[in-house]
Amino acid sequence: MKRGMLLLFLALAAFAQTGKQPKPLTNADVVEMWRVGVPESTIILAIQKTPVKFDVSAEGILALHTAGITEPVLNQMLRAAKPPRAGPSFGVATGSFPVKDAAGKTVHFSAWIKTENVRNGYAGLWWRVDGPGEGTNRPTLAFDNSQARIIEGTSDDKNGTVRGATGTTPWTLYEFELPVGKTASNINFGVVFTGAGTAWVDAMKVELDGEPYSNPQFDFDFESPKAQGFYTGCGGNAGCTDYKVGIDDTVSYYGHQSLKMQYIGEGAAQK
Repeated sequence: MKRGMLLLFLALAAFAQTGKQPKPLTNADVVEMWRVGVPESTIILAIQKTPVKFDVSAEGILALHTAGITEPVLNQMLRAAKPPRAGPSFGVATGSFPVKDAAGKTVHFSAWIKTENVRNGYAGLWWRVDGPGEGTNRPTLAFDNSQARIIEGTSDDKNGTVRGATGTTPWTLYEFELPVGKTASNINFGVVFTGAGTAWVDAMKVELDGEPYSNPQFDFDFESPKAQGFYTGCGGNAGCTDYKVGIDDTVSYYGHQSLKMQYIGEGAAQK
């Protein structure tokens, strides 16, 4: 903790005394401060008082979530970051899957989805397998977001076909299979919601080579107070507020709760 606090106060002191901009804070700086025990309020103050150069892409946010960075700090980082080139926003629940458990196997991923007035988009599953490398410099070995579909760098015959839920639908099972290469270095997965309307997701299931997979890291039935094992929120651009994603204790397919993904942006009240 002493090292993190020292770095923080040296940066603030240099700025106060010389008027020169200190080195911008990065994702790595925030993770290091959190790792050594710098209080959440102090990290937020540092973000507010110093220049920043944050990676707030989907991959960057997921890495921060995996490192244990809290939601208040993540939100402050999103507010402080300079927005990248605008892209379409979407609701997302993203988890980091243990590579050692899946490498060299075929994954069967499924969940039950219910929708209400989903338009100009869909609610669906997604899974991405990255090959060797660092950060964003890793080849995509396999990818499926219930529309785009790539295996070994090549689009298959389902690429570009929406295979998620649209309109108003009852609880329906959605599923797909993907190979996980032996050289996989990172796996991200979850559910995605584009367009307007509301979608609920429940009873998520992962099978590896036909065998059901369970891990206390994940609550696939969304019965916990929060979506355990998943980062939930709005993605696509920094500061996105168009989607609300969280636990709903009034609607479920299995148990007593589900994951609710709702568009709350401009025109959300339109039918």
